[in-house]
Amino acid sequence: MTRRFKTTWIAPAALFFIVSAVFLSPEAAKADDPTLPVRQVMVVAGLTDPKIEPPLEDGYFNDVYLQTVYSKSFANVYRMARYGDELGDNQGYLLGFDAVIGGQDSCPLKDGRFEVLPQKGQVIPVAVYFDAVSCWGWTPDLKTPNTIFHVIREDDRFVIDDFWSDEYNGGDAATSIKRQFADLAKGQIDFFRTNEW
Repeated sequence: MTRRFKTTWIAPAALFFIVSAVFLSPEAAKADDPTLPVRQVMVVAGLTDPKIEPPLEDGYFNDVYLQTVYSKSFANVYRMARYGDELGDNQGYLLGFDAVIGGQDSCPLKDGRFEVLPQKGQVIPVAVYFDAVSCWGWTPDLKTPNTIFHVIREDDRFVIDDFWSDEYNGGDAATSIKRQFADLAKGQIDFFRTNEW
């Protein structure tokens, strides 16, 4: 017996709606949002964001974030700096200040705002504005970014490749957090090699 199947014609407009529902779902929209990894880090810093759930592990550079939020390059540089610290004094304070907020003591963060800046090659700069000083009686400058992240696409998702909490200077690599971690790692290697700082 020959089984016959009924075919159904779908209007182009309806087909477009179905495809849009699949590819423009909230999950897909998140995958195409360069601010997503930045928002994840800023939640750890203390900024309230209804779009982001707090991570299960503590710290900006927890093992889950190193695999999902940061680029492979950034993660490897950080791991080298951390490993050097573990072999050395093992204090765990690599930079001596909050790498994201840019200081040692701050107020609870509020009035957060994210701005995607013009893309530079493969890099999408994401500027973050927030108030971290008003509890001390100071007036925050909410017109100047507190922190700027460089976001790239890697393995079909957006990740943080570098960031600056001070002296951005148009993206000067010499002042970035990634560079500071690299310098720490190199300093530890030189010390182990020469036994001198």
